[in-house]
Amino acid sequence: MADQDGSEKSNVIPDDRLEVSIVRWTRSGSNTERDTVSVEEPLEVFVDGQPFYLTMRSPGEELVLAAGLCFSEGLIESIDDLDGINFCKDVSTNRINVYRSAAKKTQVPQGVKQKRSTTYSSCGICGKELVDDIVGATQKIPMKTILPISKLIELEDALGAGQLAYRLTGGTHAAAVFDASGTMLAHAEDVGRHNALDKVIGKILFARKREEAVIALLTSRLSYEMVQKTARLGIEILAGASAPTSLGIQLAEAVNLTLVGFLRANRGNIYSCTERIVR
Repeated sequence: MADQDGSEKSNVIPDDRLEVSIVRWTRSGSNTERDTVSVEEPLEVFVDGQPFYLTMRSPGEELVLAAGLCFSEGLIESIDDLDGINFCKDVSTNRINVYRSAAKKTQVPQGVKQKRSTTYSSCGICGKELVDDIVGATQKIPMKTILPISKLIELEDALGAGQLAYRLTGGTHAAAVFDASGTMLAHAEDVGRHNALDKVIGKILFARKREEAVIALLTSRLSYEMVQKTARLGIEILAGASAPTSLGIQLAEAVNLTLVGFLRANRGNIYSCTERIVR
């Protein structure tokens, strides 16, 4: 249970940071170091016993997140509309149960916001289960491409050159897909990072160039959804201007995808399958 201020009585709260080993390279050289990444885990929100929402989040403050979500979606008008809000009975931090007052229960939730294909036997899913499901439905990516760092930097410049909307507004993300030689196959911008990548994937499919798609670059962080989308396309190297999450790295390793974060200003961190990137 939670107090009225949303404070959590459970002591089982996972850390929101994880230390990993990376290869850090700059113009002057490369070396193996330790890096700290954000932990990403799924969160299920059940309202009055029914599944309502599945999202990804940083562990911690789950109860206030669920309460805020219910307010934003119009399920409650104030904290007084809640009869209770707690973790699942096995004290899982990945599932929250929300119970509304009798008056509010007449308003039926509209259903799961983000559907999943698998029903989990445990009370609350975990990142490992999510990765296992994705890996089970995704073929491992063969090791065909070796890319010099200099080429990856060139592709970053090409991604930026196509950001016309960003230069005018400063408010869009971009994604691009290249073949093994560095030729751009598709480019897209959108206010949503997921949308930008989905647009690029759609262009690749319409152009029937899926077999040529080898490298993907993003202006955003590298969460598990972004890794999942590119892995399904068969991309070997995914690079982004921002940080990866723990679950993004875990999935990239599982499907044999090279993940490069903080690609900007002639530098970057390689988080998985480092052998594809050479000096």
